[in-house]
Amino acid sequence: DWMDTGITMPSSTAGTEHPEEMLLPSEEQKHEKLQTERPPSEAPMVQAKLGELRVSSITSNSVGLHWSVPEGSFDSFTLQYRDAQGQPQALPIDGGSRWVTVPGLSPSQRYRFHLYGLRGRKKIDHVSTEAVTGEGQAREEPLPSEEPQEEKPKTESPASEALPARAVLGELKVSSVTPNSVGLQWSVPEGSFDSFLLQYRDAQGQPQALPMDGGSRSVTVPGLSPSQWYRFYLCGLQGRKKIDRVSTDVMTGEGE
Repeated sequence: DWMDTGITMPSSTAGTEHPEEMLLPSEEQKHEKLQTERPPSEAPMVQAKLGELRVSSITSNSVGLHWSVPEGSFDSFTLQYRDAQGQPQALPIDGGSRWVTVPGLSPSQRYRFHLYGLRGRKKIDHVSTEAVTGEGQAREEPLPSEEPQEEKPKTESPASEALPARAVLGELKVSSVTPNSVGLQWSVPEGSFDSFLLQYRDAQGQPQALPMDGGSRSVTVPGLSPSQWYRFYLCGLQGRKKIDRVSTDVMTGEGE
């Protein structure tokens, strides 16, 4: 399995060189490398651990996942899985996120998802889960009821509609482009949002919706087609109410 065999995890053996560790860019991270190579008794007191990776929603073409970080913190996450054609996919997620919806899946297929917690470029912890997508003709845009259970009381409360502070989205910028994915990033120069919703149409013209938590500032959209124009709309929400929206147009790269 490429997910399990292709990942270099931290080692406690002194003097062992790892390709990932050679890429560490700063002296501070080199010091972190030395710490990870010490015997367990000398390991840093604060460790970073991932909680269980759970399925929060399933449609015919998407799976929602959520997790916790019961100890420490991570700079970022990477979600890895294979699509219906067996091709590996990697979805980068920022360190403040605790849930993500994976779009562009095929109906009635079993997928295995691997979530890695990273500090810098180093993979610190790993959890995984499996999910089977629903049969065809499921609804295409997730409803708020598909969010993790602990989010429901907040999203159902009308209090957020009366917030005095104004929330504003910054420009939606393109951070990366490949033949089958687009990376996007944004800022929140004023106020805050409870969640975000990225909306777009796939190459077949079908609407897709990718919910993200309010701490997110970047996302990579997988499962796109080469040499296609896509228009992405990012909506900022407080509760269930859409407060602000920005958009951008992107063309994916050429295929092989």
